[in-house]
Amino acid sequence: MAGALVKPRPEWLRFPATTMASMAEMEESIPQIKALGIRIESMGDAVAQSRLPYDAPLVGDPETGVLHGGVITTQIDNLCAVALHAAIGHAVPCVTIDLRVEYLKPAAPGLDVIARAECRKVTSQLAFIAATAWNVDENDPIAFASCTYMLLPERESRATTPKT
Repeated sequence: MAGALVKPRPEWLRFPATTMASMAEMEESIPQIKALGIRIESMGDAVAQSRLPYDAPLVGDPETGVLHGGVITTQIDNLCAVALHAAIGHAVPCVTIDLRVEYLKPAAPGLDVIARAECRKVTSQLAFIAATAWNVDENDPIAFASCTYMLLPERESRATTPKT
C-alpha cells in the first residue's frame, strides 16, 4: 500500500489494502473496464493514472475516427475510484454521486487516452477527486473532470465476501 492520504477509519480495515496488484485484479473483474481495455499504469498516495487504448469499435464519429466521449468519461470515473482507494489505503466500496467532465477538445484519432486522477479530500463518507485526460501531452488536455464519491463501508464487496 502506498502512503494513504488519510488515516484509515476502523470500518475500512476489513477491506483489502490498496496495491497495484489488487487494483489490477479489481479492474479485471469489471466487465465494462475489461471490454474497453482500460489499464492502470501507476498509483501512489492519492494519485492514479490509466490508459485507454484507441480501438475502432470505441469511435463515436466514424468520419473523424474520434473516440466516443462516453468511453473517456468511463475511464475518468473508474480512475477516480482508483485514486480514492489509493488515498484511503483500502478498497472500500464506493459509488459516484457526482461527475462533471468538461471536454476541451476531441481526442486525437488513433491515439490512446491517458488520464490522471488525484483525490483531493476525504471525509468519513465522501471523497473529492480531480482528473485530467490527454493524448500525448498532459499540458494539452482533452478534458478536465471533478468527481465526488460516497464511501459505503457497510456494503459487502467481492473482496470481503467468502468464496464458496
